[in-house]
Amino acid sequence: MGDDNNLLVRTPWVISPGSELRIGEAVVKREPDGDVEACDRYGCARARVAPDLEVRGHPVPAIYRLYEGTPFIYVEFEDRLYVDGDGRTFWTLAPYDIEVYVGDAALVRISPVRVKFTLIGDVIEGFLARHYKAPVAFKREELPDPVGTAIVAFRVRGDPVLLPGIGFNASDAALYVDKNGFLYYPLVDVDSSNGLVTARLRGEPPVSGLKPLTQSRRGLLLFQPSAPFTMTVGVVKKRVATP
Repeated sequence: MGDDNNLLVRTPWVISPGSELRIGEAVVKREPDGDVEACDRYGCARARVAPDLEVRGHPVPAIYRLYEGTPFIYVEFEDRLYVDGDGRTFWTLAPYDIEVYVGDAALVRISPVRVKFTLIGDVIEGFLARHYKAPVAFKREELPDPVGTAIVAFRVRGDPVLLPGIGFNASDAALYVDKNGFLYYPLVDVDSSNGLVTARLRGEPPVSGLKPLTQSRRGLLLFQPSAPFTMTVGVVKKRVATP
């Protein structure tokens, strides 16, 4: 499962002069003289850095690259998911960004995967969210290799619905890593009552044995970390009478 992910066991990554960090579409190169170049599909950023200074890379929630105006991440499922609302746990993948920094100064943030945004709700009362399309699974072992993404576990209680996707507020989310180097977002609690899906991060790892990563930056200050992700879902009642 992915040599890139083995790097994550050793986060934050130290990019020494003459070395390179590559995860998905994100590449950080450091010249022998200390200069840094960080690139993804949206461009490159360069900085002169003295060779004796330590440059590091650190995974952060995917709410910084290109647009910092939303704290929400929305994962659209490849197939809609039927949930019966009995507290079952499901698994999917969500993106993260990489922050490249020296000391307390962030040089740039880049993304290992494509960056897209989507409107949740209507144009009047809706909101933007970072968008990613991924499979949804009943067990985490069923997920594909999560290079450039983190694993998300979500638990659903409430009414039976067909879920097109799941979102969450990542403005103050901690990330976790397991012994194999796979990243995780905190567990997401979802309520699916009355045609409204409400999701909140629980602030705890989804499984035991995960190591929390030190946060290199606090969340978006413009938004309340506790603000839930909400969206409406269509509830279609069956027409066949139950015997």
